[in-house]
Amino acid sequence: MFQIGDPDFSYDGKKGIDIAIFESSFEDFDFARKGTGNDKVTVTDSTGGIYEFKKVETILFNNGTADLDDDVYYNTATGATTRVDTQIDASAQDGGKMFVGSGNSVNDFVVTQSESAGVELALAVKYRQGPSQDPVSVDADGTVHFQVEDGAQSTTNGSSSNNANRAAWSFDYSIATGLDGATTDLSDFTFKLLIDVDPTAGTEFRELTMVDPGVAVPNDTGFIWVDQDGIPRIGDDGGNANVAQNSENYAFGFIEDFIDADPNTPGQQPYAPGFGPAEFDIRLEAYDGGHNLIAANQIAVEVIDFV
Repeated sequence: MFQIGDPDFSYDGKKGIDIAIFESSFEDFDFARKGTGNDKVTVTDSTGGIYEFKKVETILFNNGTADLDDDVYYNTATGATTRVDTQIDASAQDGGKMFVGSGNSVNDFVVTQSESAGVELALAVKYRQGPSQDPVSVDADGTVHFQVEDGAQSTTNGSSSNNANRAAWSFDYSIATGLDGATTDLSDFTFKLLIDVDPTAGTEFRELTMVDPGVAVPNDTGFIWVDQDGIPRIGDDGGNANVAQNSENYAFGFIEDFIDADPNTPGQQPYAPGFGPAEFDIRLEAYDGGHNLIAANQIAVEVIDFV
């Protein structure tokens, strides 16, 4: 961790994951990325002061407060920014709600934007058919952590009804293109959704890719998600040519079928219906036409027995 002070200084992160912290507002600085793999970043403040960073993965601008809502995380590899508790872009809203579902909130998202590409990737955690959850911490690499109750969907968590066939919590995703006047849409990028099915602190991702199936599909995006085996898994996104959104639950078969709830016991132990304590990472990625990563948004959900 580098606590940034006076300008005209160079910071070298070398090995490991590093974060530099400015007690200032993101809007007060200009950025230039260079070097092999864009591992060098020059940050210039409003007075012309220069800060140079090498192999520092994340730069945090916290406005001098302890409130996560004010924080902006700058990813030095992609130039994308992440805000941890905010609304999705207005273009991704349908009358103040998400395009998908019935009344899904547009608030309380972790929002990553690539200004240069006009792309937004957003993830949110909520109790199913209930309130959204606030993040509890952020790692140096920009992974945003949430904590939720284990077990099945329950009114004790604020859900509108009990449902023993669904996990207590769900995650929402939202993809928006054509931001800031960009003339692009979903077809100009490759999007990947990585869903962790390892209930331990480790990760085992099921990788879904958004594709054009070449035939009409029963949604407004024209795209579906296929897994690494080429099998269609999600075909009901809401949105339009520029927006794709959905809400997913760990009870859904394309996720739960791949979870071994007890890796220490021979064979695969089902995660449902108990939906016990676990830690799952969820990652949303955007690639340009040259297959270069231009933005990534990652959250970690700690499923806890609070009793």
